[in-house]
Amino acid sequence: MAKLTQAITKDFLDDILPPYGTPARQLRPVWDSSQKMFIFDEYESQSGNHYYRGIRFCDRIAIVEKVGMYYQWTYIDALELYAFNGRQLQLIQKRDFGKEFHDADKIRGVTEEMVTDFLKGMLKMSRISMPEEKVKEQAKGLVNLCYRDFNDGGYPPRLMQIIPAIEQH
Repeated sequence: MAKLTQAITKDFLDDILPPYGTPARQLRPVWDSSQKMFIFDEYESQSGNHYYRGIRFCDRIAIVEKVGMYYQWTYIDALELYAFNGRQLQLIQKRDFGKEFHDADKIRGVTEEMVTDFLKGMLKMSRISMPEEKVKEQAKGLVNLCYRDFNDGGYPPRLMQIIPAIEQH
């Protein structure tokens, strides 16, 4: 308990939860446990609408949700799927939604379809045959890895090295 007390000092709290009117000292993504994703680039438009990028990732792919909040509604504007090329991100799939209502289950399903489509295309280009069910199983497994809870002990700490690459993109 003493270590926790030492870790949560006034300076630490001021850094992560600054008092009203005080700007945050460090730019950082915020982990949203309810959505199981990091929130980046949140801003408010001149018309009062809120926008942000929600990002989930594992060691092979990154999923970016572009989200808008208008009045009492949350919309999905776009979904982007990235692969890693070394330490850089490479866009491999993108879907625009045209301000559809945000439906978490639908977004997860569309993400699985996008990963499946990417894998099928790469298999075809490589002239490798694989049963479609096996491809879907692989895609679902990759997406499931991206939906892990960051606060769970099973989240590999080395994956935090990915965040700077995502922030720059």
